[in-house]
Amino acid sequence: MEQMKFEMGDLQQDAPKRMRKRRPPRKKARGLLLVILLVLAAVAAFVLLDRTAFDGLRRSLAYMQAEKDESGCAKLYQYSGDGTSCYADLDGSLLVASGQEITLLDDKGNTVYHTPLQAGQVAVTAEDGCAAVYEIGGKSLYLLDRKGLVKEMTLEGEIFAVEMGRGGRFAVTLKKTGYKTAVTVYNGKGEPLYGFNSAQKYLMTAAVSENGNYMAAAAMGQDGGSFTSSLQIYKLTSDALQADAALSGGVYELGTVDGRFCAATDKALCFVKADGSVSTYDYQGANLARCSINGGKFAAVLLENYSSGGLTHLATVNTAGEEIAALTVDSQVLDLSAAGRYVAVLYTSSLVIYDRNLRQCANPHQVLDAIRMGQPYKIRSDGSAVLAGTNSASLYLP
Repeated sequence: MEQMKFEMGDLQQDAPKRMRKRRPPRKKARGLLLVILLVLAAVAAFVLLDRTAFDGLRRSLAYMQAEKDESGCAKLYQYSGDGTSCYADLDGSLLVASGQEITLLDDKGNTVYHTPLQAGQVAVTAEDGCAAVYEIGGKSLYLLDRKGLVKEMTLEGEIFAVEMGRGGRFAVTLKKTGYKTAVTVYNGKGEPLYGFNSAQKYLMTAAVSENGNYMAAAAMGQDGGSFTSSLQIYKLTSDALQADAALSGGVYELGTVDGRFCAATDKALCFVKADGSVSTYDYQGANLARCSINGGKFAAVLLENYSSGGLTHLATVNTAGEEIAALTVDSQVLDLSAAGRYVAVLYTSSLVIYDRNLRQCANPHQVLDAIRMGQPYKIRSDGSAVLAGTNSASLYLP
């Protein structure tokens, strides 16, 4: 019987073949890596070039169910009003406040909070999804977020000003018995964090730094018979004065821009660090008509120069006091708002949305209700804008 023979094969030759089959294909791996690098490069290019394409995509996803009219406006909010109301956008919820009532509507137009008031002139300050409604010269303050009332507060003196900051922190400036003025800083729950009583100077308004570590108060005093203006800065963990920065002109408005305090005076925009160093954008003799100084990375100003034929100058400004971009405006401006990378200007015949370089992003001509009424609006950081009328508000979606 013939004996069967089995071939074992050449192990030195076959083993590399079996190992080669387990290796991932190098060409496919390289192709996948190339695709990933191209995607990352595209993302980096959009960020570095400050483009708005991603905001458009985000708007499309966030508001895909909103029914828009031919002008691109979606009517989301209905309320009662008398033309004297103040408005604020709280991360999609709309706050409407007057001397008669406070109403908060969610992003579907449903009322989530309402209370009647018996007040004189009310004001609203809002930032980062939180708002404070208060009576000027009164003692009552309502703290709200997008879901409703956080706290109803009765303060110790007559309120001069309230400024909402990041993270729900806010500063209240008021008249207090025994002092010229006083400032108290509160957290987002309405709990006091810091208090300062001024016996020497009048404090006009105050603000909290973006990181929540400092408070700055705009102070008015006298030196040799002349009025002086300064920004007094305090660290919230110390009673000692951190810095006293001299300002040019009286303060109209105080806020924060790109990590610095920003004081809009009658002569200049003053950007102040916590150590008291100041960078200034001088108006060059023009008059401040409007400004938006809580837009994030830049400020927006509208200047009128009557000595040069009444030309109106629109500019975006960085914290070094330098113009990012500027335009000469030949139409009356009813309102101005900046947020994120956008600036919205409400003219008598249209609303125009620009980027920070004042390149036009959108121009909806048919926002007639808001334009006829001359009502305020709020630009959102994603480029959409809330247009508020007497009894309803629309969301414009570029």
